[in-house]
Amino acid sequence: MSQPEVLDQNSPMVVTVMTTEHFVLQTARSAGISETVGRAAIYLATVSSGLVALAFIGQLSRLGAAFYVFGLVLLPTLAFVGLTTFDRALHNAVEDVHLAGRINRIRQFYFDAAPQVARYLPRPPGAVSPREIARQAGVSSPFWFQFLTIAGALAVVNSVLIGGTLGLAVQAGTGTLAASASVGVITGAAALAVHFARQRAIWRAEHQSGTIPTQAGG
Repeated sequence: MSQPEVLDQNSPMVVTVMTTEHFVLQTARSAGISETVGRAAIYLATVSSGLVALAFIGQLSRLGAAFYVFGLVLLPTLAFVGLTTFDRALHNAVEDVHLAGRINRIRQFYFDAAPQVARYLPRPPGAVSPREIARQAGVSSPFWFQFLTIAGALAVVNSVLIGGTLGLAVQAGTGTLAASASVGVITGAAALAVHFARQRAIWRAEHQSGTIPTQAGG
């Protein structure tokens, strides 16, 4: 079996291959970002519509049995959609970091093949820095930085829905506002903590696994 031909890194074929791969990776990043934004928008629109419908049912039934039945069907359904959206947004963010690292490796090739471009283009600092991964996980940054990601925003909405579901169930069973409010707040806070714990665990696992390159040449 013949050995593959080794081409000079400045040959037109190599440059074409690298630029094509750059374009494919950038397209994949755009597709992932579009999916995350689209799913988040659909989810939030669904939550908004569902809460409006719940308010109408409450007015028509005067907070009777129909209100509680509808609410206890609607809110868990919305929470389920939110959990799947959160998880998908989180994994898309991880994939985006992988793709960004691969793109920066290709950019490093451009500087190696044509050093003169360093005068006009900023040199890539590295594929993905450990600090960036830690920032995404909220490890080395203030805790509230996690709220700035799409997954973090979805975590808040999900936690409110989960807390509201448990609170509504307690209200339907006991009719006590204080008990239902307490259960709702405690459950929502616990759900938010679980969401952020998963987010931190995913990013830490990616960092420790070594699957995200931390240097452009590595």
